[in-house]
Amino acid sequence: MKRGGRESYPSTRTAGFHRLLLEVRAAVEAGVKVHFRYIAWLISDIIATPAWLVLFVTPVLLFLPREQWSNPVMLNFFFWGYILWDFVAAGLWSFGMAIRREQQLGTLEFLMVTNANRAILFSRSVYPRMISLSIGILYVYAFFKALFGVDVVLRSPLGVVAVLLTGMLTALGFGLVYGALVFRFKNVGPLNNVLQFVFLGLCGIFYPVSNLPEPLRSIALAVPFTYVADLLRFYAMEYPALLPPALEWAVLLTYTLGLIALGVALLKAVEGNLKKTGGLGAY
Repeated sequence: MKRGGRESYPSTRTAGFHRLLLEVRAAVEAGVKVHFRYIAWLISDIIATPAWLVLFVTPVLLFLPREQWSNPVMLNFFFWGYILWDFVAAGLWSFGMAIRREQQLGTLEFLMVTNANRAILFSRSVYPRMISLSIGILYVYAFFKALFGVDVVLRSPLGVVAVLLTGMLTALGFGLVYGALVFRFKNVGPLNNVLQFVFLGLCGIFYPVSNLPEPLRSIALAVPFTYVADLLRFYAMEYPALLPPALEWAVLLTYTLGLIALGVALLKAVEGNLKKTGGLGAY
């Protein structure tokens, strides 16, 4: 309320969808400003990207027959796998790390007294990640082309864009659920790295799930990132999908909506429990 009591500020008067848009805008501005404030992060990303690519691809190629080293299908698997890897990382490092950082800074309790949407409040690291992912696709493509001299296959650009956008929502939904666990159990930093490599192996990020032995293949079909990887290769390379694409879309969208709803509910439940037990600011 402004002085004189005659007029309210827009932020307190606006409700519903408009209020959520204002919160998203604030989260975007905060996330982007923090990201570009530390130039060392940007430089380390530029250096680390080709280093990770070489680290992953070289050992795999050494175990393959030499004629496979220039196989465009094999190399395209690596390219799209590298893009997919960022989605898995976004799910693990977005909301959970944002909550953890506020815990460490001692600002979490102050944020929890606001009426801001909790999912939007902790989403600020997602937006710079989307920017870096867009730049990374171009950057990895240039490096991939220079290193291996093969063209990246892109049969259906619209299909690829649709899968990437849906995959980001899937990663956000998974990130909300994982963030709620970080909220409750505090320091889970080492678990991030363990889960990241489990998902890379289990979800067919760098190779088709059909290559896995049967027990692991059945488990892989229960993980949403498997369908993101499978549909992306289907539209990018016309590589045969595990299931009919329409069925995979239905499963992926169901997973995505379910994870987002579950994540929001878990965040609310964990916050309520921590406020009752006095453990909100503890870390």
